Amino acid sequence: MRHFLKTFLRSETGSQSVEAVFAFPLVALSIIMTLTFWDGFHTKTVSQRATYTIADMLSREKQAIDADYLTAMHELYSLVSSEESGTALRVSVVEFFVDPDTAEETLSLQWSEGVGGPKGFSDITQLEARVPLMASGDQLIIVESFQDWTPHFNVGLGAMRFDDVAIARPRFAPKLIWDDGTILIETSS
Repeated sequence: MRHFLKTFLRSETGSQSVEAVFAFPLVALSIIMTLTFWDGFHTKTVSQRATYTIADMLSREKQAIDADYLTAMHELYSLVSSEESGTALRVSVVEFFVDPDTAEETLSLQWSEGVGGPKGFSDITQLEARVPLMASGDQLIIVESFQDWTPHFNVGLGAMRFDDVAIARPRFAPKLIWDDGTILIETSS
């Protein structure tokens, strides 16, 4: 009996099974954490790219845009980011002028509209920190996007809201104009 007990205690057969029982939960947790973090970074990257795409589309616009156009941009953002809810957009247009006589610099908010949640800004002080240096007479389009993200697994990350900003200059027209329904369109007869 003593010999059998010594042999049993010194035997290493079956040790891989025991090690696997200890290691499997760590491997599984590592995979789940990797997938969760990857999903968060992927969502943030797609959100940034969608924001840049919308800013680029607005910078190429030659016609005045209205609430329907902005709603379509929000739907496009939701489609590209694969989110049906929890997304929002805000588009603001600012202009910078330097008075040639007094050299007084003026940064003004031309218009700002939001869709899907945030309202447009009412004054330039809310945007001044985001506006880069501009040349006199320049106009900038500032597109802000917001996307809610919740991790699929509880690995220590809570729900987040990704906020992205893209700034573009109008390319094919000197200004991006907001049509609030008061712009008259001339028709040739």
